Amino acid sequence: MRRVGLPPSTASLQPAGGDVVLNIPVNVYAQAAPVTLDVQVLGFPVMIRATPETFTWTFGDGASLGPTTDPGAAYPAMTTTHTYTRPGTYPVTLTTTYSAEFSVAGLPFEPVDGTVDVDSPAATLTAHAGTTVLTR
Repeated sequence: MRRVGLPPSTASLQPAGGDVVLNIPVNVYAQAAPVTLDVQVLGFPVMIRATPETFTWTFGDGASLGPTTDPGAAYPAMTTTHTYTRPGTYPVTLTTTYSAEFSVAGLPFEPVDGTVDVDSPAATLTAHAGTTVLTR
């Protein structure tokens, strides 16, 4: 399964743009879907179905989230978030864990033993200290 080349999930961060404010939750969510691949193994046609099962986020400040079956969702859902408490620039990474099954030459599908982890490209966030100002 590792050699087949499963696609990484799309890691989405809100707010977009790479700049966040300290002590305000950052919304993170994965966009992932099941994948079907047709390959040849020893001259036989093999269909592989891979399903994203869990998602693990690493936030670059020592914190992580997951593995969780919740891919998160766009605002306003915010079911998967992280709050930075120190200013700095941080790499945010997403690892998607896939399970899979295969079918040889149209026979019934059989499960593949184990899982495969696929890392998405890292995104960089900069956490800034902010000051509140009362205006009229």
